[in-house]
Amino acid sequence: MDPRNLSPIPTPPAQRWREVRLLYLPRVMFIAATLLVAWMWSGAVAPSAIVAEASIVGADLRANQAGVIASLKVSLGQTVRAGEVIGHVAAANPRLLDSTLAVIRAEVGMLAVSMVGATDRQRVALEFERMQLDWMNHRVERAALQGQLQQAESDLARAEPLHRARLITEEIYAQLKIARGSLVAQLEEKNQLIVRLEPVLKGMVAADPKAAGLSGESALAEAIKVQEAKLRLAEEELSPLPLIAPIDGVVGLMLRRAGETVVAGEVILRVTAIKPERVTGYLRQPLTIDPKPGMAAEIRTRTNPVRAATTTITHVSATLEAISPTVLAAMRLPPVPTPETALRVDFALPAGLALRPGEHVDVVIH
Repeated sequence: MDPRNLSPIPTPPAQRWREVRLLYLPRVMFIAATLLVAWMWSGAVAPSAIVAEASIVGADLRANQAGVIASLKVSLGQTVRAGEVIGHVAAANPRLLDSTLAVIRAEVGMLAVSMVGATDRQRVALEFERMQLDWMNHRVERAALQGQLQQAESDLARAEPLHRARLITEEIYAQLKIARGSLVAQLEEKNQLIVRLEPVLKGMVAADPKAAGLSGESALAEAIKVQEAKLRLAEEELSPLPLIAPIDGVVGLMLRRAGETVVAGEVILRVTAIKPERVTGYLRQPLTIDPKPGMAAEIRTRTNPVRAATTTITHVSATLEAISPTVLAAMRLPPVPTPETALRVDFALPAGLALRPGEHVDVVIH
């Protein structure tokens, strides 16, 4: 029988699958795994040239004069707006202010006594001075009430956290609130009285300018002007200067509380911006590239999933600078006795990439 006429013996399917499993499947899996690793490497763990940090922008709120913090309306972590009044600083010492007002009150009383015994004609000429003295007496009393109210509000502000922590009794806290309310009511009545007297005093000047001129030439009028200047100075000292938030942000640090004494220029609190202004990185030596402003770069976050955005270089330092300690820690470099210097490079903050202040990112310069 001719072997050429014989039909080939069919290969069993199990044998074919064994050949595919042993010869072709490992190669296909190796190629697929290589492509998958390459795709994951390019999309998630691409090497970075620079470790950068989103800038932390902060502004210190300083006392604009020496005095006592009359009030602080913010707490740690609270959001504030630029230009918002968040507290007041009272310039005057309450005891010194009380003594000043007592001196003014006594001198005004002496001026009033000097008018006793004048003739009827003199009384007509001095009527303007008498009205001025009455008006000044009420203003002195108002200034004293303002000083007492500031002290009462400061005591109440200090007692409020103690009351919440149950360190003082409900009766003591209620007494402080009643005392403050009483002073507010007295001050309101005194303000209304002064407002009613002022147009009457101006009306007297308009009705009898000759009498006003005669009184202006008298020694009593000059003495009244001196007391008026002293009283105006006391009233200015009683007006607390506002503490205004310098930037939009959150209160990140509080160094002083209501009721504490501060000196001019002392830091009271610090406001930290919510959004960074730029991204800063350091190009270590040896410098493999020469960065220039305007060069394109890519910022990649260290979040999951990774977010990326294109940006440009805005500024390159002229000299090598010490690497920021926070950036140095992000690089996971071992500590060295002397700080390492590098070329500081600033990048523009991409509009579509939301970064938190202090967040570390990876930057690739193209």
